[in-house]
Amino acid sequence: MDQETWKFVLDYLSAKENAKGNDQKFEHKEKKIQEWLSKDPKNRQDLEQALWLWEHTSAPLENEEWKAGFNAVKTALLTEPPRKTAKFKVWMAAAAIFAAIVMFTFFYKVQQPVSTHAEISWITKSARPGKMINIMLPDSTEILLNSGSSISFPENLKHAGLRTVKLKGEAFFKVKRDPRHPFVVYSLNIQTRVLGTSFNIRAWEGHRAEVTVLTGKVAVSRDSAGMQSAAIHLLPNQKAVCDLNLSKLYRQNIEDAHTAIDWTEGKMVFDQMAVPEIFEAIERKFAVKVIADQSFKDCKLTAKFNNISLNDVLQTIQATLNIQYTINKNTVYIKGGKCN
Repeated sequence: MDQETWKFVLDYLSAKENAKGNDQKFEHKEKKIQEWLSKDPKNRQDLEQALWLWEHTSAPLENEEWKAGFNAVKTALLTEPPRKTAKFKVWMAAAAIFAAIVMFTFFYKVQQPVSTHAEISWITKSARPGKMINIMLPDSTEILLNSGSSISFPENLKHAGLRTVKLKGEAFFKVKRDPRHPFVVYSLNIQTRVLGTSFNIRAWEGHRAEVTVLTGKVAVSRDSAGMQSAAIHLLPNQKAVCDLNLSKLYRQNIEDAHTAIDWTEGKMVFDQMAVPEIFEAIERKFAVKVIADQSFKDCKLTAKFNNISLNDVLQTIQATLNIQYTINKNTVYIKGGKCN
């Protein structure tokens, strides 16, 4: 949706909130919006997303960066002197939503992250097994990269209209707020879009992807055959899960989103996790290779390890699954075992 259409939608939402009794001006806008909705089924999805943003950004924001954007949007939308009864939150919500226009303009189509008229130089940072690294992007976004993960970003990220990065593995993001330049993370087959917030993405190859929100608001969509699904909108203590087997993206409420970033403190948390996936986590954290004489594909384990040694982790698994293990240099050999 182009910016003029967004302005048209926002003007309608503003008129709807301020309408009183027999408001002919609102009735005219209502007729126009219904005509617009009838032209394309996709328009209703766009309106629903605008309504979601309107409802969730109506509270006045304290961030100083919003003042300039707010004033610009207010000037652009105001076509007559404001009524004394107009609600301040209407304009603040309009400013917040208008600032998100760029994000949703690109929402339903596969886009190039930056201009295609010139070759873009990409920078890749990797955290080798056994190590986590901190990364400060050119736009001052902070990233903590989990072991065995990598992140790529364009060299001109700070000046790009759409701040785009590519993640393989897991990372915790603290995105620098910039309403004019949305931040997009591509990981496996999902896209995560924000303006400024903190969230964790887990996207290990061959496993379901998860996006967990700690602060702010996030929109997550799934890429399928080059087409983007409708977005799932997340608030704090919610996560989006992309199930590989069902090819489905869904939202879950969780008690404490901070458990998703326990790994940043060296902890290992497994909640009914498949044992082969646990072995992969051990390989990444301790920079070892795990070789088992059986698949354990039907075994799941729940456990929490508070930054302990490899031997301590293996001893717990030994007691739980009745395995035998030996460590030879950087390889862990596992024999026997059964699911309880």
